[in-house]
Amino acid sequence: MYAPKREQGQEPGSDERLGRWILGGIVLIAIGAGVWYWQKRQAPDDQPVVEEPIATDESRILNPIEPTGEDAAALSASDLIAALLGAPRFESMFVPDELVRRLVATVDNLPRQKVAMQLSPAQPPAGAFMTVGPEDQIVLGAANFERYGPWIELVNTLDADAAVALYRRLYPQFQAAYESLGNPDGYFNDRIIEVIDHLLATPEPPETIALVRPNVLYEFADPELEAQSAGRKLLLRMGPGNAARVKMKLRDIRDRIAARKR
Repeated sequence: MYAPKREQGQEPGSDERLGRWILGGIVLIAIGAGVWYWQKRQAPDDQPVVEEPIATDESRILNPIEPTGEDAAALSASDLIAALLGAPRFESMFVPDELVRRLVATVDNLPRQKVAMQLSPAQPPAGAFMTVGPEDQIVLGAANFERYGPWIELVNTLDADAAVALYRRLYPQFQAAYESLGNPDGYFNDRIIEVIDHLLATPEPPETIALVRPNVLYEFADPELEAQSAGRKLLLRMGPGNAARVKMKLRDIRDRIAARKR
């Protein structure tokens, strides 16, 4: 058994840094939902809510979302989350600038080979990337899985119903951001369903994941694993236990925003 080898000067690959983006995407929606319930308890009960659907071509929409009737453009996702978590904690975990746009862009790119690094909605996990074994037999170090602990803890405690409540409340912002990113005829909720299904189909990894280092960054030694999308490779690299918890939360959310269950 080899002792873990810490690569302190080693910058993790793009798929390694995706951990904070997948988890951040789930956490941001659900934490904000908690703020919505907190505000709702303080608001008068006699204020009616008018339901107004998004104006889109319904013939192309597979999974329609009915947003709330309030002015979504006036809502600040960053302010709501910071108010709930407290400014220091929020600043340590999230990137507040253009939060909705960052989240939409990251979700859209997860099934692809690369994502736009500058659009990360969340801060990276603490600690350095670690490998195990000599240079000719490098494997992924299990100590890496622990780096995602704080994020996994948040995922475990998220209320899926509350997450979807906030998602509906902010949906006009998500849809507008999705269109502005080059999808004028697309429907963001349909894209989310596609992305969730893609991530849920991530192959089960071997017990030990071998790595190679052809250049500066590490890659999977197995060509089939290395050819997976950025989102799937992240689930593989965060460890089977963590990936299972993320998948379970994704299924919960999918069941609430899809017109039909899997």
